[in-house]
Amino acid sequence: MQKNTIWTVPILLLALLRPVFADEPKGVTVSLRVKWPGTSVLLEAAEFLASENSNAFWSFIETWQEPNNEVDGSCWGAVYASASQHLSNGTCMSLQQALAARQYTAKVEMLRNLAEIPQGSCCQVELAGQVFTEAGQLEAALQKELQPCSEPQLYAFDHIYSSDPQTSYSIWHANNATAAVLYGTPGTACFQHLHKLLKDAVTRQYTQGGVPLTYAVRPMLLEGCPQLGPCSLLGTGEVPHLAGYGVEMAIKNMEYSALDDSQVAAAKQAQQEAGGLEGGPGEVKGFLLGRLLERKPELEQELLTFRDHLLAASSSSSDQTLKVWDLKDLGLQASQRIAQAGDPLRLLTDISQNFPTLAASLSRLPANASLAAEVRTNQRSLPAGANVMLLNGLPVDVTSLELYQLMDRISAEVRLTDMLKTTELQAQDIQALLQLRASSKSLDSSSIRIDLAPYSHVHWLNNLEKDKKRYRGFSRTITDLLIPSFPGNLPSIARNVFNAVFVVDLGSAHGIGVAEAVVRAIGSRWPVRLGLLPIVPEAWLKSTQKGATEAAAQQATSVSSQAAQAMQVLDSTFGAAACLAFLSELLPKDPHANADEPATLTSAQVERAFTEAWETAAGQLTNPKASPDDLEVAAIEPEDAWQQLQDSTGLAAGAVLQTLEATRYAHSKGLVTADQEGSLWLNGLVFGDVLGGPQQALMRGIFAEMQTLQEHVYYQAIQDDTPDILAELLRLEGALQRYNPRILEKPSSPDRHDVRQYALDGEGDKPTGGWLSQLGYLYPPGAEDTIIAITHWVCVDPNTKAGQGLLLAALDHLQEAPAAEGAAARVGVLYNPADAAADPSLLARLLLATTQLTSRRPKIAGFLTALLSDPAQLTQLGSSYNSALELVQKSGLNLQAVGRALEDAQLPQLNDQLKAQAELTQKLLKVPAGSSAVVTNGRVVVVESAELGVSEEFGTEDFGLLELYANSQQSAAGIQALLETALTEGRAVTGSLADSEYGEAVGEGDEDMSVGKLSNAAMLASSILATHGAAEVSERNQGLGQAVNALQGHYCAITGHSGGGARDTAPSYLHVDVVLNPLSKAAQRVAPILEWLRSSFHASIKVYLNPERELSDMPLKTFYRYVLPEPSPAGGMPQPPAAVFKSLPPHQILTLNFDAPEMWLVEPVVAEHDLDNLKLEQLGNSPTLSAEYELEALMLTGRCMDLHARRRELVTPRGVQLHLGSHKQPHLQDTLVMSNLGYFQLKSAPGAWTLQLAPGRSRELYHIESSTGTVGNRIQAEAQVEAATLNKDYQTAVAIGSLQGKDMLLRITKRPGFELDDVLDSANDEKSESLWGRLTSWASKPNPLSESALGTGVQRSAQKQLSPEEDPDTIHIFSVASGHMYERLQKIMILSVIRTTKNPVKFWFIKNYMSPQMKRFVPEMAAHYNFHYQFVTYKWPSFLHKQTEKQRLIWAYKILFLDVLFPLNLRKVIFCDSDQVVRGNMAELWNMDLKGAPFGFTPFCDNNKDMEGFRFWKQGFWKEHLRGKPYHISALFVVDLARFRQTAAGDQLRVVYEQLSKDPNSLSNLDQDLPNYAQHSVPIHSLPMEWLWCETWCGNSTKEYAKTIDLCNNPLTKEPKLQGARRIVSEWPALDEEARSFTSKVEAQMIMSLESFESQNQQQAEIQQDAASTMPSDANPGELESHSDGDGGDIPTTLQYLAQQAEINHAFQEQVKSQRQEKSEL
Repeated sequence: MQKNTIWTVPILLLALLRPVFADEPKGVTVSLRVKWPGTSVLLEAAEFLASENSNAFWSFIETWQEPNNEVDGSCWGAVYASASQHLSNGTCMSLQQALAARQYTAKVEMLRNLAEIPQGSCCQVELAGQVFTEAGQLEAALQKELQPCSEPQLYAFDHIYSSDPQTSYSIWHANNATAAVLYGTPGTACFQHLHKLLKDAVTRQYTQGGVPLTYAVRPMLLEGCPQLGPCSLLGTGEVPHLAGYGVEMAIKNMEYSALDDSQVAAAKQAQQEAGGLEGGPGEVKGFLLGRLLERKPELEQELLTFRDHLLAASSSSSDQTLKVWDLKDLGLQASQRIAQAGDPLRLLTDISQNFPTLAASLSRLPANASLAAEVRTNQRSLPAGANVMLLNGLPVDVTSLELYQLMDRISAEVRLTDMLKTTELQAQDIQALLQLRASSKSLDSSSIRIDLAPYSHVHWLNNLEKDKKRYRGFSRTITDLLIPSFPGNLPSIARNVFNAVFVVDLGSAHGIGVAEAVVRAIGSRWPVRLGLLPIVPEAWLKSTQKGATEAAAQQATSVSSQAAQAMQVLDSTFGAAACLAFLSELLPKDPHANADEPATLTSAQVERAFTEAWETAAGQLTNPKASPDDLEVAAIEPEDAWQQLQDSTGLAAGAVLQTLEATRYAHSKGLVTADQEGSLWLNGLVFGDVLGGPQQALMRGIFAEMQTLQEHVYYQAIQDDTPDILAELLRLEGALQRYNPRILEKPSSPDRHDVRQYALDGEGDKPTGGWLSQLGYLYPPGAEDTIIAITHWVCVDPNTKAGQGLLLAALDHLQEAPAAEGAAARVGVLYNPADAAADPSLLARLLLATTQLTSRRPKIAGFLTALLSDPAQLTQLGSSYNSALELVQKSGLNLQAVGRALEDAQLPQLNDQLKAQAELTQKLLKVPAGSSAVVTNGRVVVVESAELGVSEEFGTEDFGLLELYANSQQSAAGIQALLETALTEGRAVTGSLADSEYGEAVGEGDEDMSVGKLSNAAMLASSILATHGAAEVSERNQGLGQAVNALQGHYCAITGHSGGGARDTAPSYLHVDVVLNPLSKAAQRVAPILEWLRSSFHASIKVYLNPERELSDMPLKTFYRYVLPEPSPAGGMPQPPAAVFKSLPPHQILTLNFDAPEMWLVEPVVAEHDLDNLKLEQLGNSPTLSAEYELEALMLTGRCMDLHARRRELVTPRGVQLHLGSHKQPHLQDTLVMSNLGYFQLKSAPGAWTLQLAPGRSRELYHIESSTGTVGNRIQAEAQVEAATLNKDYQTAVAIGSLQGKDMLLRITKRPGFELDDVLDSANDEKSESLWGRLTSWASKPNPLSESALGTGVQRSAQKQLSPEEDPDTIHIFSVASGHMYERLQKIMILSVIRTTKNPVKFWFIKNYMSPQMKRFVPEMAAHYNFHYQFVTYKWPSFLHKQTEKQRLIWAYKILFLDVLFPLNLRKVIFCDSDQVVRGNMAELWNMDLKGAPFGFTPFCDNNKDMEGFRFWKQGFWKEHLRGKPYHISALFVVDLARFRQTAAGDQLRVVYEQLSKDPNSLSNLDQDLPNYAQHSVPIHSLPMEWLWCETWCGNSTKEYAKTIDLCNNPLTKEPKLQGARRIVSEWPALDEEARSFTSKVEAQMIMSLESFESQNQQQAEIQQDAASTMPSDANPGELESHSDGDGGDIPTTLQYLAQQAEINHAFQEQVKSQRQEKSEL
């Protein structure tokens, strides 16, 4: 009851506020809607089920029935109840929140956009290029023999009916199947009928053979279908509103007034009508808080906070001013109040989100010394003010926390917990299992060491310990490794500390690079021992097919073989010096000749290098002390030695076979694979990636190894007297004898079955009980009663040599394993015959019978080893029952038990078990029949399979590597320790795993099987954790869990409990540990999320308050709300979520900032007031200001990489042009790839699109290798890569079906012959043409969606058919304005340009910050004043340090994205500040020669001497940095976009910005400081001074020559901008009056024509219904908009409507032109 009181009292108190105040508190409400129409909640529920479990999805759509006589309220409950029947309790909570947050609305919209269905149809099937709406027609088509067909197009996200949807998709994708797609609404009669037909057809095709049928369902509501009921239509009546964003009300700095004074009079009148503040003389606004506190002492902190709200609501801003000394302990004081509250989570939210009004009262709270001491203690482990969040032990990045991403994460955690429950472990053990993931470490080739001893195939080239002459002066003290050195320097120690071997094909271009790197490193005295292991790849490939002898003969003449043999002969004859001389002679004599061409090695070069090295080395042997053998060698002429090498005679005899053996050795050790040019082996570590060249790879490897060596030296594991440092290091690090890359390999595609991880979680026919409890295991010696967390299932056909060999390797490894505590793994044998229907052989039955013995287990492995290793015994065994018993008796096994098992009476039971194993091996684990495989804790590695084309030797060392993988990637070691603790504490498994039938088949009684049960549970848990990314924690975040658990929490820790009820007794699915600074931006977002997790998911929460101490500034200056899903009222549909502010300060100027997720582009569409300068007292009688935003676009971002680039700078192919579009319109948007990480960005909408390389140079040079365009954003999605699709190598499919947008990886590769070409390099152009002509030679054709296609406000003459971008006479000006005052100034700037410039003008407006009123006004102004316009925007890239203040963001947009903001066919643009008045003809500036610079700025004036003290660029840092160059002003500048893009100026500016922006003291004036700072690398052309005059910096003597006047802020007078405008610019009042008059007319006309507009919109909607595509209305990376009329919602702004608008434009254009003509006449 107390909990309910805690929740209720504050709400009741706040509810009483309204009658207390004469002046009602003012508030703000902000909501966000999507751009697309409403989507069905029923279909969203179906998509949620599909994301959780495909079986649940199919069950739901088959069983859903429309309830009778339902209304919306009960429909919500009906949909939820029907869907929840297929889910666990935890997943039901996720479902409820997903529906409330409309999480799957984008997926439903994407599927809707894929369909082209006539109106009135309820269901439709596409099959083999045909469309069927009638069941009879479809049934007849299915009866015919199907043919492979690529239509309809299927995607990886489709709902495919099969036991394995991914496999079905892959079969179709390979054009070996026919696809059928059903469109319709579940529950309708036609849907159920057609679904049954297709479902039966799929089953029939798989059982009867023939061309497979791949059946997919795309659920959707078909418009006009009469069968749709109210529950199917639930959610479609209105546009969905979203959650998952933040809204900030920032208190604005009004040093320079930004208010529109035209609104002041209206505001004063509204305030007078509303009345002033009144307050009675009561305690606090009439509340007797003292008496309330007496009655409810447990609510002391809540009542104090309530009091603060009352006081703040009636206080002016000046009353709340704090002194510096008041700020010092604010963090501790806030933490104290929160920690002592009855509901601390709620109070944490309140304080963090409303801090400006509560700061004054918090500062008066006495600080608790105990809490302060505990905070200080905790901050020894974590930094003060640090924010950390752990969800079930895994870190969550609070700086980028996004709701829909978190919901996906929560769903995954719930699924994982449900799966772990199948292990039947106790709840506390399951929770501990979840925590294990945080301690997992990644395991790949770079973390495994391979021992190459005795290095017989390595040609060492130097030895630091023996070559005293070369390394004279080097220290021999190993502890010198611990001495700090300059970055990039290596410690000069004459010990073989670093040992590097390049495994290389010397005949390749890479081999020449390695030779050069080795020679240079030794010549420069690098403290590294270097060696080569030459390989001959073609010889190895041939030897695998034709045998060693024939291959050796074939390879003898290849250049690679000659070079390898030369190294072999020189090393064996003369030693390392001769090998080094040979490598030196191989290098080109002129390193600068043909530097860009890949080096190639010829036979003549090898011969010359060999003979030179031979001659030099032989000459050194001719000395008086030479032995007879040496003299005999020295007598051989170099030419004769070369001939011996050619003939494989003399000293070169056997060299061919030795090089072949070396190549085999490298492959057997796993040092190289068939598709590798080579690798680097460094102290046992193998680096297959030599990106950047061998020298860089060597340096990276050395510095990566340095820390390991320093640790061993520090702890004295390696000392000066260590004889062999390399051997000791390999021993300490547990080096392996062999490395098998396939064991660590991650599957490159979901349909790959030779390496794949499965979760053995008991779903469907998965083996958690039944046969699993019957399976017997073989244990290492002495480990039979030990919990073992690693289980190898050896899947073999024991009657084949491959199967027997794999089983023998497993047995050998088992018997070599250490006993008891060191036991690594157990082995089970699974029967996998080629013909599962045939009766198992006697050998198979004997294997099963012996492995199920529960007594004398140590003897089983020895018996099987002896049996399988002796062919004679296997032959003798045959099918003889007696022979089998004799062998059993000889081995000392339980003859009676085995004999009973092999008797005829037991054969059916044994045969059933073997057949069950075969079925599950082949169906569950997907091991092909008759193949050999090892399954380690659910991870399948196929060793031999003709079907999969896999055949390799698998030895005992490989089992060791599998166990290393299991401990690292599958959490096996942690699970074993955890379960040993559980066993010690008396916890064991229950249920089916406990009901073991182990041993019954052989007639032995059940022993104490608790250890065996826990080992089974460990295997299952390990397989489950591995499928959920057990090693996804970065190295930086590892250990966070231990650090958090070590914190003290007596005073500063708070816990969050669920809201009461029976569910509290059940274990929580979510455990959240948080370290939080309560007065931080992160707390404003995290605190409400924690409340939501508590109430919606019953999460257990613990928060450690970690405030900053010794504050000197206000930590939070904003009010904040984070929008979360609304709860469902009594089973009905939740209210649309919104950000609600109450009791904001009415007298202060506030700025509304929208905190959107990275992948959202949003804009305001409804806002009556100025959101930049919001003063709530101007609302008058209205208590709340309402603003509505719209999700303008979902971002498609990605990284474009060319991993095969031969030059490092080309790995990120800057300048490559990309187009995004549909099948019908492939070019709807375009962008450039940045050199910054290869980043690209495009706006998109739900649907399936095509991303392609643009026609021209991009497509000529590159083709697409692969992409992740259709892969979801879930865990490990990036590992699933799809090749270029649509049968064209320059394009790939992209699917946008999530509110998280799309972040993809695009891999492209140079076409043959263009490997060294740069897409922007025009040096080789034969034609002599302008820079612009060269650049546009690779650009795309004119945009089909330019103004000429979409309509324009300008009536172009019939003679002029060019778009403004193509018209050389059109002048392009872009500008940005935020707030009503600056938009007022912007109108005046436009008028001044139009009046002074005679050329056609096109204005480009940065749309991000435009008000809805301005967006509606610009089209009318363009039509009236006869100019073009376009809206552009660009989403801030996630990799760039982001600004937080709106003004600084606007500055950044002016300069950072010029190369990608505009369409690629725009060649020049002029920026003009909104507060400028133009007096000159802009054509002069447009045509000015910039002397090759990418842009031109005007230098600051020096005339006004009063401002000399403010000219910072004349002193200090700036004076030194500029080195005589001028400092320019950014209010007006011209950009040569062609030159800007070609010189990658944008990339350079972004690099400089990233370096400087993280320092809060740099880039004070970002838009000016950045280009001025960077002008040494990105040159600026200085424009004549008269092009920009402002009173602050320029004297009045030059004003009359000014071509533009800028209303600069004056730091001396701080004069309001509008006041200064009237005084400074004589023509400004007239321009202002004209703009205001026209604005009033437009607004009046809009109001009067509202009904007409609505009618027109209806006509437009009817036309849109007939359109075939729904694509966005942008044509470039900066959002392009047409001149559409109506309110903000009618302007076509997102990608969703672009193709649609282009298609309907012809029908609608005349209406638009006619209407605009009428308006212009007004």
